[in-house]
Amino acid sequence: MTELLTRATLVYRLCQATTGLLLLMLGGYRVKHRDRLPAEGPLLLVANHQSYLDIPLLSLAMGRRHVCFVARDTLASSRFLAFIMRQCGAVLVRRGGSEREPLRAMMGHLEAGDVVAIFAEGTRTEDGSLGPFQKGALWLAKKSTAPVVPVGIHGTFGAWPRHRKLPRFSPMRVTFGDPIAREELGTLRERVAELVPVSLTNNDPASVSGSPTAT
Repeated sequence: MTELLTRATLVYRLCQATTGLLLLMLGGYRVKHRDRLPAEGPLLLVANHQSYLDIPLLSLAMGRRHVCFVARDTLASSRFLAFIMRQCGAVLVRRGGSEREPLRAMMGHLEAGDVVAIFAEGTRTEDGSLGPFQKGALWLAKKSTAPVVPVGIHGTFGAWPRHRKLPRFSPMRVTFGDPIAREELGTLRERVAELVPVSLTNNDPASVSGSPTAT
């Protein structure tokens, strides 16, 4: 098992800054209920998956905290992308491969006090709707003692759906739910679904306007 990277490297911060500028040009982003998250310690985020933009958006929404993202190994299809993923401390899952090693790595990140983000559908949505959850997210939520927080991502499908070659203008938002009690983990998908169909409004006092330096 390779050494776990549980801190924000220079590459991680540069990726945040550059992708933050991209998201601002595409319509900006807002973060709602970030105050529900612990400032430190292990944390498991379970989110819907609308677009390639979900990773940079969720990273920016978490501010200064490092986030270990779980992604398919096809995302690191080139040497450059593989380098980026390694330097950002991502856990890569091989399509059709064993889940044991990736799950062990995720547990290691949580035990080290890191934030782990899972897109529980396992793939980007085809039409913007929430698909079925893979079993790995629920297994990790039950095995770990880390707080489990549902996350709703909205607007990234409009900005860059999976079948579109280039992104387009679309405001985006991340909404954090309340941590889920251990006895209610079976409702994980429903809790995420509640956060997805939120409207994007500019007069929401509970939201934080996005910028590359937002914390």
